[in-house]
Amino acid sequence: MRRQAWVGGALAWALLCSGPALAAETKMPPGLTGDWGGARGLLFELGVALQVRYATELAYNARGGKGHALRQAGQLDVGLGVDLEKLAGLKGGTFQFTFTHRNGNDLGADMELGNLQLVQEVYGRGNVGRLTQLWYEQLFWDDRVHLKLGRVTVGEDTAEFPCDFQNLSFCSAQPGNLVGNYWFNWPVSQWGTRLRVDVAKVAYVQLAAYEMNPRNLDPSFYLGRFSGATGVMLPLEVAWNPKFLQGTLEGLYKLGAWYDTSNASDVLLDDVEHRGRYGAYFVARQQLTHVPNAANKAQGLNIFVRLTHTDRDTSTVDSQYTAGLAYTGLFGRADDDVGFALGRTHSNGRYVTSQRLKQLQDPTTLVPGTEYLGELFYSLRATPWLVLRPNFQFINPGANEDARNVIVLGLKGALSL
Repeated sequence: MRRQAWVGGALAWALLCSGPALAAETKMPPGLTGDWGGARGLLFELGVALQVRYATELAYNARGGKGHALRQAGQLDVGLGVDLEKLAGLKGGTFQFTFTHRNGNDLGADMELGNLQLVQEVYGRGNVGRLTQLWYEQLFWDDRVHLKLGRVTVGEDTAEFPCDFQNLSFCSAQPGNLVGNYWFNWPVSQWGTRLRVDVAKVAYVQLAAYEMNPRNLDPSFYLGRFSGATGVMLPLEVAWNPKFLQGTLEGLYKLGAWYDTSNASDVLLDDVEHRGRYGAYFVARQQLTHVPNAANKAQGLNIFVRLTHTDRDTSTVDSQYTAGLAYTGLFGRADDDVGFALGRTHSNGRYVTSQRLKQLQDPTTLVPGTEYLGELFYSLRATPWLVLRPNFQFINPGANEDARNVIVLGLKGALSL
């Protein structure tokens, strides 16, 4: 089992810039501003990693919505990762602080595309600065037990998945795409803790607990909310990390379920309230081919499959299925990728019924359905610190059953400073 990277900024890099590689970052990520005359490298050797990065996503609706428009959304990350074993001799101890600031506009909302899932995954949760990470992790028992606590995002540990694609359907922890009203992915943090136990170096089991507090969505910078909690979310995840063909083909398979103790309203019956919300998910990533003696171990063909179901009493969207493939090393460029994915997001039939009933009283009420989409991208690693990823999205929208099909031309980029 791979050891979790101590540099939290490497996680952010993986979420927005990485190819399909499964291995954790083990060296200082390169940056536009270089080594600062040796100071940055010296700090890294001492156990201190300074992380500054900007990600941007451009989207143009060539078809669909109320017209044509170009919109941009972006995110600035500023982080500090500390390896306390290197810095202070505390074996197995790491600390991470990350500040994020999001900006820009949502093409889907501005042009009324009728989509369930964002066409710019980096947009959302307000154009505001947030404390996204402030956590400490300690390893025990020959690094087989991982204990983490502090301000965390759910998706960095639970149902974790990289954001190679620009459409939200194929990005980050999938449950957050369905029940984002209480499962908060990056950049929204909450008080939480996670205990993970590695088993025989090829598997792990983990249990986490996250504070459920709607105030965490408040659009402001704060260290933490100390009132307003409605309950606790408890995800359980088991994973298998096999390496086939003499260790050259790495895979990662996760099965998980969660339960939130908060009360929630029924999506159909206005006067009914339920005690608890729940769901389950499956994630599979597998490298299928390998290029011998390649500098990039991920070079070759990779596939993924993700499935998530939520409870039909409280969730407006009850399932999402996605699958895709990517090839690393195209055209002789070891770090370039091409990827293609298909997805389906299904609105809960009980919620659809409630919207049809409301439409009888208010004809402007939108009735949702099932969203189908595909995305194709090419990822050009122009320099070690700059990634450019043009993409093409075709969407049969699901937030409005009367919306016409959408074509979005996008460009995703990430600059590491």
